[in-house]
Amino acid sequence: MNTKDPTPRTSRQTGTLTLTVWPESPVGEHQRYGYRVEDAETGQSLEGRDLFTGADAPVAPERALRDLAGYLAAAGDSRQYAIDHPGHSVEHAGLFPEWADEAARQNADELALLSETPPPRPEPDPSWFDRPTTSSDARSRRRSL
Repeated sequence: MNTKDPTPRTSRQTGTLTLTVWPESPVGEHQRYGYRVEDAETGQSLEGRDLFTGADAPVAPERALRDLAGYLAAAGDSRQYAIDHPGHSVEHAGLFPEWADEAARQNADELALLSETPPPRPEPDPSWFDRPTTSSDARSRRRSL
């Protein structure tokens, strides 16, 4: 990656796949993200700029990674369904190239873990009772028990 690139990129390794996302310009009320999927096993990769997420505000790149993993997991599930039921139409066919569908199928567990991982929770504010007596609201506190 070019260190002078002004667009921050976030990557995550999931099995043999490396998923990378970066914010693009907003479109309407959604934030658009670019993405890259690389398969270390085959050396193949793909890029896109059609990952839309968030409404009225950009979301954290980790959320965009989870969304991308969810789409890949759906493509992998469709690939597995096509293998198990030859001749039947599959729901998510064509989301990604065939090699990506197959790579997603082979990395299904890792993609599922990434797509379902909740974002880290922020540290909670100190309890009202734990605040020092010098805090701005200490003067207005009254004991109530």
